[in-house]
Amino acid sequence: MDKKMTVIDHLGELRYRLIISVVTLFAGSIVIYLNMDKVILWLTAPLSGKQLYFIGPADGFFTTIQIAVVGGIIVTLPVLIYQVIAFILPGCTRKERKAIFLAIPPALILFGLGAGFGKQVIFSLVLRFFMGVGEGYLNPMLLGGKYFSFLLLLTFVMGMVFELPLVMIVLSWLGLVKSRKLRDTRLYGYVGILLIIGMMVPTPDVLTLVAICAPVILLYESSIWFIFFMEKIKRKKENVNYA
Repeated sequence: MDKKMTVIDHLGELRYRLIISVVTLFAGSIVIYLNMDKVILWLTAPLSGKQLYFIGPADGFFTTIQIAVVGGIIVTLPVLIYQVIAFILPGCTRKERKAIFLAIPPALILFGLGAGFGKQVIFSLVLRFFMGVGEGYLNPMLLGGKYFSFLLLLTFVMGMVFELPLVMIVLSWLGLVKSRKLRDTRLYGYVGILLIIGMMVPTPDVLTLVAICAPVILLYESSIWFIFFMEKIKRKKENVNYA
């Protein structure tokens, strides 16, 4: 049995984890900052040669710092997550610890896939749509700060959207949802996905919207069947125990 920690012990542990997190984040941000030219080139690829501008004297500097910090968070995310888990783990039961460790790899993978899909596919479509509408009667002057903020926000949101399967599985593990109910109402889930992504990503036609939503719908459907097989295995174990 784990040794009980006092309030002072918890505060000391929290300080230790925060120091490690800050130092790691600082190191990651420095790495991104030193490679800023390559990072900017990669982030501005969807612009197809269009220039970015800044208005205030310090806008360019703060935009660069913003990219360095966000990039630092991304490259050091496994370490940062580990520090959070290491802090809360002593207060968890054995079952909760097992669930946390099992959830970390798929959570990171799903977020990475969603963020990559958001940056490489969604953002390019959104940018093309907005620029196409605006350029009909206005000359664009894209501000660097707003461009990167919009890109980072959209990328983060798509990363979180791709966490949908993990959320569904956790809800099932807690007994809040059942696969049968999800199967019966899957049509509403599909419509909800189309509506949410449709509001995020304006597209000129329905086929493009369906193509964008297809990966999320596939994840949603696969989650339903994964939960179904989890329930089936659980029932088999219960029948063996009762026998």
